[in-house]
Amino acid sequence: MAARVISSSSRMPVILNATRSLLEAHGYRVTSATSLAEAIERTRDHHDLDLLITDYHLAGTGTGKQVVSAVRAMCGPDLKAIVITGDTGSAVHQCDSDSGLCWITKPVNPAQLLTLLKHLLARPAP
Repeated sequence: MAARVISSSSRMPVILNATRSLLEAHGYRVTSATSLAEAIERTRDHHDLDLLITDYHLAGTGTGKQVVSAVRAMCGPDLKAIVITGDTGSAVHQCDSDSGLCWITKPVNPAQLLTLLKHLLARPAP
């Protein structure tokens, strides 16, 4: 069965749609959300998530870190997540493999995103 991924990025809907198309073309089941509230709502409908992808800066209220915390509260702390950001601070560039949380910076190379997804999904939960 294909991995279920939730993708949220509300600042640029065109990016959200492109990400969804990319992931679906590679066999992932994608649920999209455009805000923190919508990500929570979608998670209620899909507790079988395997991975979360979120933009760090969301339109309105909420950040990617808040999305990760809220979705993990519903799906379990071992849910793997990718936070995408345009920020260039050194802390943002690090992948915390112990927690299953990775940060990547824009612009995102589609091949690199797919490689990272495969890598995270292949790792057993802690």
